[in-house]
Amino acid sequence: MFFFRHQFRSRGRAYRNPKQRDLGNLEVLENRLALAADSGTLDRPPLEQTDTVYLDNLLIGPQPIVMNQSEVIGDETNSFVITAVANGIVEKWLPATESWVNVSTVPTTSNPTELLKLLQIRLIQQGDRIKWTPSQSTSPAGFEKAFDVVGWDDGNPLAPPSSEAPSEVQNLRFGQSEDANSLTVSWDPPASFVGSLNYTVTVDNGSTSTTFITTSTSKSFSDLETGVPYTFWVWATNTNPAPGAQATGPTSSISAAPSKDQTPTFSQVKNWSGDYDLTFSEYDMGTASVPTLQSFASGIYNDQWVLIAGRTNGLHGFSDDGLANFPPRYQNTDVWVIDPISKETWSRSLNDTSSGLSSSEIDSLSSTNTESYQDGNTLFIVGGYVYSRAINNFTTYNALSAIDLPTLVNWVKGTDETLHTNAILQVAGEESSDNSYDGGFFQVTGGGLEKIEDRYQLVFGQKFEGPYAHGSTTFQVYTSQVRSFDIDYDFANGTLSYSTDSNMINPSGGDPNRFRRRDLNVFPILSPDDQGGTTKSTAALAGVFYNGVGVWTVPVEIGYDGIPTTENPTNDPDVFRQAMNQYESGKIGLYSQTSGEMTQVLLGGISANTFDPATEQLTYDENNGFHRQITAVLRGASGSYQQQYITEFPDIYDGNGELLYFGANARFFPAHDVPLLTDDIIDLDSLTTETVVGYMFGGIAADQPNFGHTVASSIIFEITYTPLNA
Repeated sequence: MFFFRHQFRSRGRAYRNPKQRDLGNLEVLENRLALAADSGTLDRPPLEQTDTVYLDNLLIGPQPIVMNQSEVIGDETNSFVITAVANGIVEKWLPATESWVNVSTVPTTSNPTELLKLLQIRLIQQGDRIKWTPSQSTSPAGFEKAFDVVGWDDGNPLAPPSSEAPSEVQNLRFGQSEDANSLTVSWDPPASFVGSLNYTVTVDNGSTSTTFITTSTSKSFSDLETGVPYTFWVWATNTNPAPGAQATGPTSSISAAPSKDQTPTFSQVKNWSGDYDLTFSEYDMGTASVPTLQSFASGIYNDQWVLIAGRTNGLHGFSDDGLANFPPRYQNTDVWVIDPISKETWSRSLNDTSSGLSSSEIDSLSSTNTESYQDGNTLFIVGGYVYSRAINNFTTYNALSAIDLPTLVNWVKGTDETLHTNAILQVAGEESSDNSYDGGFFQVTGGGLEKIEDRYQLVFGQKFEGPYAHGSTTFQVYTSQVRSFDIDYDFANGTLSYSTDSNMINPSGGDPNRFRRRDLNVFPILSPDDQGGTTKSTAALAGVFYNGVGVWTVPVEIGYDGIPTTENPTNDPDVFRQAMNQYESGKIGLYSQTSGEMTQVLLGGISANTFDPATEQLTYDENNGFHRQITAVLRGASGSYQQQYITEFPDIYDGNGELLYFGANARFFPAHDVPLLTDDIIDLDSLTTETVVGYMFGGIAADQPNFGHTVASSIIFEITYTPLNA
């Protein structure tokens, strides 16, 4: 009984002393319990709830069937009967009735004629057909119920473990959740033990307790109640201890409530520990007209920002009307050029006949949540979600666009009356011939577009067809993969094409268990190589929706081969589980070649948690609301991750006096004189004095975390680097 002593919680209950009886001349028996005879009552240790114990099937032998020689018809006939079945029944085939009958259940009738008939049927002789039918188990998969335990704690400590007793299990942790009503508990074997081990896992939610005994180092629990805390105790047992030796090791425990997110717990967030500060202030553009814009594509030419596509209103709606949720009138059909130095802006509509673009091309360049990448003076744009006039419906556009920024800027500013014929070239994506991907190759929205060496990577995202509306007949497919491809582009000759093959689609067909992600932060990272230089790869942080409802927490990395890799939180106790800024936001990349550390600053946006810098504690937001907090995800030279809180956006209020939240689907633009490495990654080692490193523009502005009002922002924030040791 005391084997389970340390797992129970107190539930008080009193018991009456049985009435004493006069035993006459009989020997007086010793009392079995030390009863409080004077008071008539006894307070025993509190009786606990039933603890159901399940054994791993690997620990259970075959179910026995006991057969005894029959003596009903004599020794001259070989026959036998079934006298016991541990599990289920044994049946015999009766040719006369063409049916199976139970021959293992002992007859209970007292009718001699009926009894003799049943005994004859139970006889099994040569040539008879019999079969065993095990009973249907109600135990969890892979386990069989062993027994129920009710006990109490006598208050005495356990005997100290012997040298052969295993030590406590290591790295007890929660793994990846299967769904919002499950938790997976994993651990590593004890540091010291002798012989082979079994593990005992007890789960308790305060009202019920269940124990499992297994040889595995992981156990998944399903059908749990969302939001209810569960505590898990795990300890190891030596299966072959020396005589008299302690076989059971000490207990470890963890607690969590089932979560809709990839992991039920998050890595700890700490306050900023860098040797510099980043400060944010609203930047004044004077009298220049600045657009309200979010989820747009952008490039830089001659230190001027070029903005295209996106939307001019706030967060989409959630009604049953797709046109009301994504009103086509807010699709951005203008191209903007912003000069933050001279504080001038220019704009021109793609609908202007001087653009020479077709309505289909204009619609594609008015999409929201496109993927884009600037290579030299060329801005490549892929996909995006838009209302298409050609089909009179919403679609994810299947096109790769190559935009020559110099000619586009000249047209926007009016230097060129008409847009150069080759300024914007497009090519449609082919459909897969081997089912390695769904839809058109470029039919993706909400993903990322990066380049490593000469190869482009279209990272995750989704294809969404039809109106975004509750209950509508839409078609949504997450890519759950990285699509790599090469681009052949010649502005002078006006040609654009791409090439790929099945080996460049990873994983083929997608892997939703690890990569069903969209609306996430995808960016280039640098890390030390083996020759004292740097190597470039791609990182994808968090995103949505895990199991269709939660956030992802474990990052993904992608090398030149285009194969995405991610750690399994069930197997790796040190895996990073991102707590904040899970949605796409403005972001700043900084790299130190001295330390080999990559810093990605995430500028507000939407988050599963908010952080209290005074206590360094997280507050969970089950609605994943807008927030104002700026954090840094740091990747060390060894590849380890951590997240730190830096600061918040300055207080800016709307016309109703409501504090605004910024950052979601915004863009960062490096300042014209900030030292850069590749892909606009700031050279951190070259910053020695106070420096304006860049600006954040646009995105969604919200007046509260959840269920408030939103608009597309026109506000620009200036970001200043200040060394702390200067």
